[in-house]
Amino acid sequence: MKYLTKSRFKQALECPTKLFYTRKSEEYADVSNEDSFLQSLAEGGFQVGELAKFYFHDNPIEEKITIETRDYEKAIAETKEMLSRSGRVVIAEAAFKYKNLFVRVDILVKEDNKISIYEVKAKSWDVEKDSFFDKKKSKITSSWQPYVYDIAFQKYVVSNSLQKGDVKAYLTLVNKSKETDLNGLNQFFTIDKLDGNTVVNVIDGLRRSDLGEVQLLINKNVDDECFKIQNEFSVPSDLGEGILFTDFVQRCSDMYENNIRTQVSIGKKCKVCQFKNTKHPEFKSGFNECWLSQTNLTELQLKDENLSTEIWGGGAGSRSLSGELIENGIYLLKDVEEEDVAPKSSSKIYEGLSPLERRMEQINRVKENTSECYFDIEGLKEQMDTWKYPLHMIDFETSAVALPFFKGMKPYETLAFQFSQHTIDKDSNIKHENQYICFEKNTFPNFEFVRKLKAAVGDGDNDGTIFRYHNHENTTLNKIREQLLLSNEEDKIELISFIDLITHDKKQNREGVRDMVDLFKLVTAYYYSPHAKGSNSIKDILPAIITGSLFLQKKYGKDGLYGTNLEIHSKNFHNHCWITDGLTNPYKTLPQVFPDYDNDMIDSVEPIETLKELSDGGAALTAYNYLQYSNVSDEQRESLKQALYKYCELDTMAMVMIMEAWRDMIKE
Repeated sequence: MKYLTKSRFKQALECPTKLFYTRKSEEYADVSNEDSFLQSLAEGGFQVGELAKFYFHDNPIEEKITIETRDYEKAIAETKEMLSRSGRVVIAEAAFKYKNLFVRVDILVKEDNKISIYEVKAKSWDVEKDSFFDKKKSKITSSWQPYVYDIAFQKYVVSNSLQKGDVKAYLTLVNKSKETDLNGLNQFFTIDKLDGNTVVNVIDGLRRSDLGEVQLLINKNVDDECFKIQNEFSVPSDLGEGILFTDFVQRCSDMYENNIRTQVSIGKKCKVCQFKNTKHPEFKSGFNECWLSQTNLTELQLKDENLSTEIWGGGAGSRSLSGELIENGIYLLKDVEEEDVAPKSSSKIYEGLSPLERRMEQINRVKENTSECYFDIEGLKEQMDTWKYPLHMIDFETSAVALPFFKGMKPYETLAFQFSQHTIDKDSNIKHENQYICFEKNTFPNFEFVRKLKAAVGDGDNDGTIFRYHNHENTTLNKIREQLLLSNEEDKIELISFIDLITHDKKQNREGVRDMVDLFKLVTAYYYSPHAKGSNSIKDILPAIITGSLFLQKKYGKDGLYGTNLEIHSKNFHNHCWITDGLTNPYKTLPQVFPDYDNDMIDSVEPIETLKELSDGGAALTAYNYLQYSNVSDEQRESLKQALYKYCELDTMAMVMIMEAWRDMIKE
């Protein structure tokens, strides 16, 4: 029997058609980059799960509360045996089936014949802001929908399996307001990969009393929400408007067990479909099958044409432009007209391109079948005239995880552990000027990070213009500013003054004299390249600019230019050629941070609780967390350190290359 598990249930909520394609690795390409090991390094989910066991049981490891077997029937039998025991019983990974439904419950507690189930998540709960229920719309809050429906499904299966109508349901979440009273809490739960599976190694002899007095997790009862989901609300699904929970579960379980393909409407969700195959011709593409059955497009068009899913959505507010286009039967960018993507009303004045104008640059270049770039020379020259030399390009790498590494920190509080700095002087000389990294365990890096940055870029009003790419650097420094205000650092006034000098804070109506220039905003305002396919990530913009710049191709396609004591001095590369054998993406020339994973895969892993712009630094974040969570040799540590030095260096060198290309285009 093929059971509809909670993971398959979640998949069906996303798109019921996925049930047909899933677990057919020999037939359909599955390009999902999710890796439990990487995901846990990024957010600490597995560690949160192990920590939760100690909050429910003083000695969960030696008492063997976890059902380890992967065999469904054996797991169910072990669960029944443990439930038959007298007194308070705590079971981790308790297994239940009802008809062709199967769930494993993260934590189950039996007390006085009462059953409570707990779904443990690495997602945080803000006691002042968060709510599961949107009263205005009379529905589950969209951000909490996947989690609440997950536990509602588990409650349904457990209640029917035990024939108990009073099963209590909880979400166990990370309490964002709590400060840990321990250093190195994470080191009680080290992470490793064994035979392809993620494992958490709990330190020998650990007890609940060893974990401090502060409980970092909070249990939120969701019985009311589960009742509404199971009895009142229709399921937000493409299976049909107004479908009720039990009908949805039954249909999905039947579809999965009987291998039935139920075609639902294509939409914006298709853009990130895990069954979209672009690299492996030996496998079928679920994406193509869906789109071919619902559109008049051909296989060749799906392969070669620009789909409407690629439309740039910046400045569209809550609108889903790609969703609207698909709903209106517009599947190709070349068929999009201005009125299709125009805002309903807008009085905002923009410097450079407005969001609509930028979208039209994308659309018109597809219509005209041209690779010619858009470049606002006059607009950018006006900006350049305000810059002061030397120009400083900076990039930060940060971490924010569920289990704080240091005493006094809250879950998902920012840790800044690395930066890189390139400079361009008034004579156009380029140099990798400074870098900083802190990998040591039990070392809080943030304040020393700011000290090193202050020394690197200077703290005077006339020490040059500083550039970042997107909001991450500004956000990080403002987070550290908050930490400094609560600290006892002797130089905290000086450090706060420096942060105020180079950042802004809209809430405080504060803008520094040397407020960092956002290169991302300059890209969106004054430049567009069809080669970036609507993306503004620096990892897409750089190769796009190189593709259109003979200047960069000629300059950086030769040896003897970039490296130690060469024309462009580098702190990490001896003699490096950024463009080789027609390869116009310098990021492809970097060494892998982890031997078993390419950097693109690591970068695709996004932590639950982080800002979107952090996804471009996924490799660095993952490596830092790996060093904090795992026991590694000095050799492994040094190898990771050197890889990340190079990784971060390219992020600031990428900014330099963009600047150089623009200056060359202006000269033309």
